[in-house]
Amino acid sequence: MKQPYYFRPDDDEYCYTEEGIKEYMQENGIKELTVYRAKRVTGEGMFFCKEFMEPGMSGEGCGRFECESYIPNNGKNGRCKHFGYCYEVSAEIKIIKL
Repeated sequence: MKQPYYFRPDDDEYCYTEEGIKEYMQENGIKELTVYRAKRVTGEGMFFCKEFMEPGMSGEGCGRFECESYIPNNGKNGRCKHFGYCYEVSAEIKIIKL
């Protein structure tokens, strides 16, 4: 099972694993933090490029002829190895404590 991602209350652009949230808390001296579970966006035609850390629209700027960093996931063709999903903030909260 894949580990869930969470949004910090001060950052609704990037989501993090629970370990990433805990690292942030340690670095900033935070003992308790309420985070929001990330919900995967489907059917919107969007993706997140893990190589450039940017969202994009499917079919625009990604592919063999459009991107010099394109690496086919299966070694031949198709979806890029750097393809990732986009996430949005859900109403589900979790309290993380150190």
